[in-house]
Amino acid sequence: MKLNHAHPSRRARALRITGIAAVAAIALAGCSASGDAGAGGDAGGELTFSNWQFLEDGKGPIIWDAVKDYTGPNDNIELTKVEIPFANYADKLSTELGAGGGPDVMVLQDSQFASLVDAGVLEPLDDIADELGDSLNNTNEAGFFQDGQYGFNWERPTYNTVIYNKDVFAELGLEVPTTFDEFLTTAETIKSELGIAGFAGRHQTAEIDGWTLEMANWIYGFGGELSDGKKLTIDKAENVEAVEAFLETFESGVAPIGDDASTFRAKFGQGQVGMMFENSGVATTITSNPDNVVNGENMGAAPLPLANAGSNSQLIIAVNANSKNKEAAKDFVRWVLGEEGQTAIRAGLGASAMATDVEPDADFLAKNPWATQFLEAAKTSKSTLVEGFETESKPIWREVLTAVEDLRVNGGDVKSKLADVQKTLEAELG
Repeated sequence: MKLNHAHPSRRARALRITGIAAVAAIALAGCSASGDAGAGGDAGGELTFSNWQFLEDGKGPIIWDAVKDYTGPNDNIELTKVEIPFANYADKLSTELGAGGGPDVMVLQDSQFASLVDAGVLEPLDDIADELGDSLNNTNEAGFFQDGQYGFNWERPTYNTVIYNKDVFAELGLEVPTTFDEFLTTAETIKSELGIAGFAGRHQTAEIDGWTLEMANWIYGFGGELSDGKKLTIDKAENVEAVEAFLETFESGVAPIGDDASTFRAKFGQGQVGMMFENSGVATTITSNPDNVVNGENMGAAPLPLANAGSNSQLIIAVNANSKNKEAAKDFVRWVLGEEGQTAIRAGLGASAMATDVEPDADFLAKNPWATQFLEAAKTSKSTLVEGFETESKPIWREVLTAVEDLRVNGGDVKSKLADVQKTLEAELG
């Protein structure tokens, strides 16, 4: 299992990006992690597990129920959940880990994972990879970075799908769009005929992490990339076309301006939005909420109405290198990756790809026929990590999305704007 490695010359810059706190963690990791590392797996006691999904309506309680009774191989572990809202999850964890603290086990987005590996605050897990071998599928390549296995796939929710309200489509006699032109026409019809949003999506840097995942759908969908593996390609023609299509969609009035993801997803659940480019985790959350009018039966899912596959949100389970209960933390990861753990967690992760090929429950698939589209889409979806610039992905996307937001608010020439971003990033990153 191997993942693209960050160029060694970029490690110093990555440390700067990760922050002073993370740099400090390297020293702390060197002195405090050694105290109990490898001291034996039967220490017992409390094991803290951090995951922002615990706070998600519908999904969160199911995930916690799946793991809460874990007591370890010696029946002496008490698992405690650490709940941090998604909006400040990455910043809070980076600060805590940088100070030598933080949870024992955590779920991370791949962009943060790469930076934390580079900063030396995650525990190598090559021994677990060797033990479990072929039972793990290739999604675990996402946890291999800089010549080591530092994590495993917790969940891969793919954004490579459009979800839609089947009742709205049936009422208006609409077909599921397969091209961008069809998509925009469909969204305009929903807006004009029913007065509800034809489409909704993130469009503000206030939600920079989530918008990165959604904007990558547009970039990849039009055949674009932010690098060729060796140099940045911010202003390539496909990227320009993708941004122009994104701006055209929001300028058309079919999508609400100012709504954050929580707001427009709630509106979709209440039948007030026709279509969204969404991930499998959100689809599961929406359809598992009994208060929603959109459910497993009347929510449809189809490939993106773009020429190429879109993005995924890779979530990785990892162990704190400074954990006071490191061996117990690794035992928990082994359990998560085993048959018992995968089967238990699958109920909360719906149609997302997991670390093994454990199938969703047959009853779940029968009640949620949309799920098979996400399982298929996971095979072709792509990470938002910028190839060759993995540890610098977040600042690269931030620069691009800041430019897109400026274009949406103030207008301007897309090609010229992206060319300016290219020059800025080349000057900064070398």
